[in-house]
Amino acid sequence: MSTVAQLAAQHAEIDAFLSSKNAELIEFVRLLISIDSQIPPYADEREIARVLMQTHDAMGLGAGSIVGPSPERPSLLTRILGSEPTAGKNLMLNGHIDTKPVGEARHLWRTDPFGATIIDGDIYGLGSNDMKAAVAAMTYAAYALRETGVELQGDLLLAFVADEEGGGQHGSKYLAPLVENIDCGLIGEPSGWSEDWQGIHLVSRGVCCFRIRVTGTQRHSSLSDRIPNVNASLKVAGLMTRMADELELSFEPHVLGGIGPTLNPGVLISGGTYFGVIPGEAEFACDLRTVPGMTEEGVRGDLKRWLDACRAEDPDLIVNVTFEPGLSWVPWCEIAATHPLVAVTQQAAADVLGESPPLSVFPGGTDAAWFSHVGIPTLASFGPGMLTSAHGPNEFVSVQSVIDAARMYARIVLGVCS
Repeated sequence: MSTVAQLAAQHAEIDAFLSSKNAELIEFVRLLISIDSQIPPYADEREIARVLMQTHDAMGLGAGSIVGPSPERPSLLTRILGSEPTAGKNLMLNGHIDTKPVGEARHLWRTDPFGATIIDGDIYGLGSNDMKAAVAAMTYAAYALRETGVELQGDLLLAFVADEEGGGQHGSKYLAPLVENIDCGLIGEPSGWSEDWQGIHLVSRGVCCFRIRVTGTQRHSSLSDRIPNVNASLKVAGLMTRMADELELSFEPHVLGGIGPTLNPGVLISGGTYFGVIPGEAEFACDLRTVPGMTEEGVRGDLKRWLDACRAEDPDLIVNVTFEPGLSWVPWCEIAATHPLVAVTQQAAADVLGESPPLSVFPGGTDAAWFSHVGIPTLASFGPGMLTSAHGPNEFVSVQSVIDAARMYARIVLGVCS
């Protein structure tokens, strides 16, 4: 039998196994969604890591090992050994097991955020597409390879990590230097925005978060027409509305679609004491997503120049900037379009979806940055779901995209590790 025919037969056998497990896979997605792993405020991924460890062990993949800076922040590493590690490449499939909080939009959810409710072919629940569906699909891809007797030459590492939503300090940033003998990695972040599977994202933007804080004059508010004062909240409002238009950031648009940075002033706002008091302090937080070529030094310089101009224009303005611990600089990253993992992913997508999505830039940051930083080329995003439904009410993932993901991940593992 030719190599092409043999590969086609393996794909058919894998697909048949996964088809028999479709209902089981979807129930596993629902189980993961039902486990509360919000950060903040809880910052505890122990229960979901325990369930994944038990599942991997029951599937014959091995129980894996827990790695993390503290018991409350576990990441799970399950390594499936290949037969000839020197002949095949070793691949990491990565997904995070934490979620953003439900937050202030709880009343807008049409279902229980932890109920994993299926409506019209979509699974609704917190973390459904960001990114518990991908974690489940990766698990079942590995299960299918094992159960169909596919012999991998290289190792497969399932790396399911904590703290991605908090910047990765307790997850992939901590973990990446400890990962050994991995040739490349793939992150299962949702790769669509208006529909599933819109891009194979070679780039993830970096993250730079900071706070602009203004000092004013705290005193009795009834004196505001008699004694000069500085209302810190009003100063903050002026700066916040001006920043998006006036702050000039140094960058070169990326060749994949001419993508630049995104700046969101006011993702958090605070200030004032109570009625009857002129606000003496106020601040707003900013979320900047950077693109390849931008540097932390460059961003800080751009911000300083803008704030210096604001101070010169307004002698009453007392303003300072502080950078958010853990999120002050999460680097951008990029895998070369010529890397073999990219070609394997394109072929897997073409096989399952009928055509391969275009190469693209992921809108946000991913854990790919931490692995790239230690020399592991990592594809930033190829996963089920749409980013537009993440971090907000009524997050969902389509049942079909989960099923497609498992089939594609199995093909990618086979293509790389053999």
